[in-house]
This record gives sequence, C-alpha cells and structure tokens, in this order.
Amino acid sequence: MSALGEAQARIVSIGKLKIVVGAMRGIAAAHAQQARNGLDGYRAYTKVISGGLASAVELLAPDGVTSAPAAESQSAAVVFTAEHGFAGAFTERVLDTVPEDEKTKLFVVGSRGLALVEQRGRRLDWSTPMASQASGVGATARRVADALYSGFVEQRFARAEIVFAKLSGGSASSVVRKPILPIDFGAFRAPRSGPPPLTNLPPRRLIEQLVGEYVFAELALAALESFASENTARLETMTSARLNIDQKLDELSGQERLLRQEQITAEVQEVTSGALAAEGAGGL
Repeated sequence: MSALGEAQARIVSIGKLKIVVGAMRGIAAAHAQQARNGLDGYRAYTKVISGGLASAVELLAPDGVTSAPAAESQSAAVVFTAEHGFAGAFTERVLDTVPEDEKTKLFVVGSRGLALVEQRGRRLDWSTPMASQASGVGATARRVADALYSGFVEQRFARAEIVFAKLSGGSASSVVRKPILPIDFGAFRAPRSGPPPLTNLPPRRLIEQLVGEYVFAELALAALESFASENTARLETMTSARLNIDQKLDELSGQERLLRQEQITAEVQEVTSGALAAEGAGGL
C-alpha cells in the first residue's frame, strides 16, 4: 500500500474510533447527570431516617443505648470503585486511601476494584459488582448491607467504614472515609423540643429497624455518589480522548494533503517528461 493509501486508511480507522469515543462520552454524560439528579433525593431520605433515629433514641433513658466502642479488633472497609473502564485513575485513587492492614477486611464494590485488588495481590474478603445504572444503586446497597450485617453479627469484625468518591464541585471529586458500624447513638442525641413522637413499636424495636434503614440509606447514598464521580471521571477521560483524536486527525489530514500533492506533482512530472521525450523523438 502506498504512503497515501496508508494515511487514508488511518484516517478512516481513527474516524471510527472517534464515533465510539463520542458514544461513550454521551453515555457517561447521561449517567453522570442521572446520578446528580438523584443525589438530592437520597440525601433527603438519609436526613429523614437520621431524624427519625434521633427521635427514637430520645425515647430511651440516657444510658439506654450505647455509643460506638473504640474497638481495636478487626474492622471492615467497604470500598466503592468503578464497574467499567475508561475512567482514568478513579479506582486507583479510591483504593489507595485504604492502607494494607491485616486487621482490615476488604469489601470491594465494582469489577475494576476487584481486578486491581487481585493485580496488587491484596487480600479480598468480599466483592460485588457496582451498579451500571443510577437506578441500580439500591440493589447494590442491599447486597452490601446484607454482607456487612452478616459479618458484624458473626463478629468477624467489630466496626466498618465506607470509602467512596464524592463530587466536590464541578468535575472534581474527593475520597471520603466514613464510619458506618457500629452506630454511634451519641451522635443522634439532641435536645428534645415539644412532645415525644407517637410510636407503635417499643423504642428498642423501633431503633433496630431504623438502624437497618439508616445503614442502607448511607450505603445507597455512597453508591450513588461513587456512581456520579465514576461517570464524571469517565466523561473527562472521553473528552480528553476526543481532543487527542481530533488533533491526530488534523495531523493525518495534513499529511494526506501533502502526500496527495506530492503524488500530483510526480504525475505532472511524469507527463511532462513523457511529452518532452515524445517531442524529442518527433524532432529526430
């Protein structure tokens, strides 16, 4: 194949890649927007559950519930990572915040996080896929909650935290580490104003149910925050890739024009040489 043909073939190939990148960029933008739209609802839900738990705690005597103990035994870290690739260093940044510690059990949410943990040779205690749609974060949170409660009840760890990326403005995100188990009831105590709430369950039973709902709410919010951050990172990566593709296409287009001009010049020279040779032969 001639140099011109190779340049044209590369232009066609990179043009197809640009279409794929554009589609991935559009999908990432749509997912990021869906997640952003849902964040306020999940935050409001978490706030309502927290308020209900605070009211329920006030129904007990001051020593009726205990705060989170300062346990020195094993703990668990639930790390929310990416499910799909092309998100830059998103998963690496999140996982790097969890130090390798024999006392920390690693719960990984996201296939990319699982692959990275295996690549680094770190010990993994549990994993599950991350939601691929904003509407799937609830199911993801339920799976994580079930695994956490199982390990906590079986006393395989005494405390747990969630680790996730959270948008901090625009396209920037920061990694958050937040304790989730056991519940620090002291953080929910507040001065009571007005009459006590009307309840249909004994206070302890009510608190047990609210604790379960609170843990789920925190996990779902963390999953959605992570999903929004992941797709925002992917959007940035695809935008950068598209700019690089456009630059490469410009370079190849310039190269194609140059090669085409050289080909035309060579053809003109060949025709001219042939004409001169014919004219010289006719003169003889």
